[in-house]
Amino acid sequence: MTIIFKYKSVKRPDGNEVKTPSIPILLGDQERIETLALIDSGADISAMPLHLAQILKIDLNGKKNVSYGIGGKAEAIESHITTTVEKDHEKYTFVMPVKIICSMHDFPMLLGRVGFFDKFIIAFNQSQEKMLLKKFQLIPTLPYECFPVKLQALLNRI
Repeated sequence: MTIIFKYKSVKRPDGNEVKTPSIPILLGDQERIETLALIDSGADISAMPLHLAQILKIDLNGKKNVSYGIGGKAEAIESHITTTVEKDHEKYTFVMPVKIICSMHDFPMLLGRVGFFDKFIIAFNQSQEKMLLKKFQLIPTLPYECFPVKLQALLNRI
């Protein structure tokens, strides 16, 4: 139903430590690895560094293209990855598209809009350094007054 995560402390390359909206996830099917992933609303699609794809033995013969982001442009390979988000009694496993970034190595797994944000309602509470993930489910169209839980009530929980 709803999972609440606290922001995680991450050490930057310059040595500074910052709190980020990052969550632990499990990646892969046969080969599996747990990693910390940054929830990135600015990323069109999820991205992973090449070394993670190699550990997971992902086929690197997919379509190659150029990916653009804050670090400029980089060669990328299109693929898909099985992803599990889990906390307490909540567990969600799904396959999402991912770009494997070949030329940049020093970045965390990024969870982008296509394939991740479309699976959850996501709310950030920056002042409390928490985020909420609620599994997105298609429901019949009903008047707003019919919903037992309003978005504001969910936001107040984090």
